[in-house]
Amino acid sequence: MSNEIILQLASNLLWLVLMLSLPVVVVASVVGVAVSLVQALTQVQDQTIQFLLKLVAVCVTLVATYHWMGTTMLNYTISIFDKISLMGA
Repeated sequence: MSNEIILQLASNLLWLVLMLSLPVVVVASVVGVAVSLVQALTQVQDQTIQFLLKLVAVCVTLVATYHWMGTTMLNYTISIFDKISLMGA
């Protein structure tokens, strides 16, 4: 395996991790900011509310995007195995 191929695979993997984690991170951040704003306006300082709402939002996001995430990871894995098999030839 040449260094260029390894570098390309590592770069693609980092972009894949970024793409797959982005929906969950964005949803958790938006829900966290919204709940914090509501808590600041109502002066309710219970941290379990924020945790519970973020947990539910992240679970819903994972359920909504699991097919896309699985397909993307499977395609990346298949492309890696294809490249590995071409190197042996």
